[in-house]
Amino acid sequence: MTEIPQLKKLKINRFFLLVGSLLPDIVDKPLFLFGFGNGRFFSHNLLFLIISFSIVYLSSKRNKYISFSFLIGLIIHIILDIPHVPLFYPFISYEFTYLEDPLQNWVLTLLKNPFILITEIMGFLFVIFILVKYKLYHIKDIMNYLKGNNQILTQNSKIINSNN
Repeated sequence: MTEIPQLKKLKINRFFLLVGSLLPDIVDKPLFLFGFGNGRFFSHNLLFLIISFSIVYLSSKRNKYISFSFLIGLIIHIILDIPHVPLFYPFISYEFTYLEDPLQNWVLTLLKNPFILITEIMGFLFVIFILVKYKLYHIKDIMNYLKGNNQILTQNSKIINSNN
C-alpha cells in the first residue's frame, strides 16, 4: 500500500482533517441556502479558524493529533477558497451581496464556469478513486479509514495483491 510519503510521516487524523476541511461550508451553505445571506462572512475568516480550533483543542483535552489535523483541514479549505474569502472579517468590512434565489445562482455558476465544474468533478472522482482503491464499500470500512485504522487497508491490499 502506498500513500503520499510526506503525509505518512506526519501524524494526521484523517477524520478530523476531513471535518476541518468541510466545516466552513457546513456552516455557510445552510445560511446561504436559507436566505440569510452569504455565510462566508461567518465561517471563512481567521476569527472562525481560531475559535473553532480552540474549541476542538480544548474539547479534545489538548490532543494535538486531533486538533492540528482539524486545523490543517480548515487552513487548506480557506486557502482553496481564496480570493472569495473575507479573511479578516469582522475587523475589516466586506461587501456581501444578497441573492433572491441562492440555489439557482449556485447551479448557474457551476454550469457557466468551467473551472468550478472541472474542480467539482475532479474532487468527486478523487473520492471515488480512494473508495475503489482501498475497497471502502461499507460505512464501517470508510470510518476505519478515516480513523486511520490501517487494518482494513492491509486486508484490502492483501486481497488486491492475491488477485494479481
